[in-house]
Amino acid sequence: MTPNLQIELRRFISSNVISKLNKFYYENDALLIKAIDVAIGTVLMGCHNNRDEKSFKKMIKSLENTLFYKEIDFVSGRILSVDDCYKTEGNVFLEELFANKYGRITEMISNEVGVKSETAREVLNFSVLLTLSYLNYNAEITSSLKLLLDEQKREILNSIPPGIKIILGFSCYESFVEEKTSPRFGKLIFNFFGHKAVNSN
Repeated sequence: MTPNLQIELRRFISSNVISKLNKFYYENDALLIKAIDVAIGTVLMGCHNNRDEKSFKKMIKSLENTLFYKEIDFVSGRILSVDDCYKTEGNVFLEELFANKYGRITEMISNEVGVKSETAREVLNFSVLLTLSYLNYNAEITSSLKLLLDEQKREILNSIPPGIKIILGFSCYESFVEEKTSPRFGKLIFNFFGHKAVNSN
């Protein structure tokens, strides 16, 4: 069965993980969860944009040397310990994925979600390590990652604020346009007055 990457990654974000992270940031729990969700989607689209498959696989393989990777129980879907190693370990991977864009992405997460800049920056570090660690552990996913991300792109883009989509090279209307071409479109959209659109089929 094809895994939904966002759902699989969200399994690791337990209430215990949020509680431990919030000892560093003192954010509203719901906003912190939202920031992580946005960051995970952003990292997945950064993987989608990666054009050099060989260097990408080499990069995620190097995660096995990080402290963060060693604290993940992939079988049970749990992060065993949340310390501050991700605050520095994630930087090199963000630079690989986003080059000089990740500073702008951090500020966009802060502005769009409503968390502090420091929180946004370190949540992005946390999310890149979690996402790439998961991909490294599940090698069968990595071998067909581009195809899988193409299939799930609409759902992932829907979790990302418009400003980040533009930074990543996607139209802010792209996910809407793709949804409009779906036969379910009439069942899913709402008009400007908040009423459900009637499916003409």
